[in-house]
Amino acid sequence: SAPHNQFYGSIPEFLGSLLVLKGINLYGNRLTGFQSLLPTSQNRSSLILVKNHMHGNIPSELGSLTHLTFFNVEINNLSGRLPGSLFNISTLQSLSLVANQLRGHLPKDVGRNLPNLQILMMNSNNFNPMEVHSIYVAT
Repeated sequence: SAPHNQFYGSIPEFLGSLLVLKGINLYGNRLTGFQSLLPTSQNRSSLILVKNHMHGNIPSELGSLTHLTFFNVEINNLSGRLPGSLFNISTLQSLSLVANQLRGHLPKDVGRNLPNLQILMMNSNNFNPMEVHSIYVAT
């Protein structure tokens, strides 16, 4: 955990190679990318990258984090469409994408693919409008 330290630049590659490290909290720094955390960190259970300078697409390699339960990239400059692999992480419990420039749509079967999802926050992006009742919810 290293929030509010004014770190800047890319996330160091050595963090991605720390296989026993379960969670990473880099909230409130000035970091520009998290590709170095992927794909060698399959055991990672949480990534908190809120309020940094992340930009570009969310990498599809994120789907390789099969134990991820918490993913929060609020208040960055991420853009593009959400990778389909994100919706194959069945362990995901909390997904927060607030205040980025993401676009596209949420898959209708998100509830089926993410049966453990308890928190989904996507406001302040450029997602396509959707009807709430069109999203399948797991029961």
